Amino acid sequence: MSELINILKYRLVWINITAAIIAVIISFYWYGFSAFAFVLISNLFDIFGYHFALIRRTTQLPEKIIIRSYRINQFLFDVLLLLMIGFVFDWIAALAGWIMKNFGLQDVLYYIFLKMKLPDKWTWMKWTPLGFFKGTLSKSEVLIQSFIGILIAVLLLILR
Repeated sequence: MSELINILKYRLVWINITAAIIAVIISFYWYGFSAFAFVLISNLFDIFGYHFALIRRTTQLPEKIIIRSYRINQFLFDVLLLLMIGFVFDWIAALAGWIMKNFGLQDVLYYIFLKMKLPDKWTWMKWTPLGFFKGTLSKSEVLIQSFIGILIAVLLLILR
């Protein structure tokens, strides 16, 4: 129990948890908030899975294998989350959440909630729209891309 309390007190993780719970509750009154719940819950998976499990691990496996298997788990979790939000709330909201995640918002939130400095170079963002064409992205490119993802998601929710 003390480990759980230590995790909840770690940096701004408690704000991420609280925001995710509030977004889910509000989603029952307005489905659009489930898009933001998607990103916040996905971010919690990344904080608990990557930050607490992978960074603090002790193993003999090569890092490439560990990270690749984690990314598969993360992708499957996001697909499951997308399906759950689609079935429980709304498919457009689920798509909006998926868009925000794929435009890099979740990665930005990861650094914000862990109170870490945003990297100057983002080498792992090759799966985002801009990263697909450019590869390594700068901090400003990631922030602009995330903002564009939010705009697209909000427009999708409004114009529904």
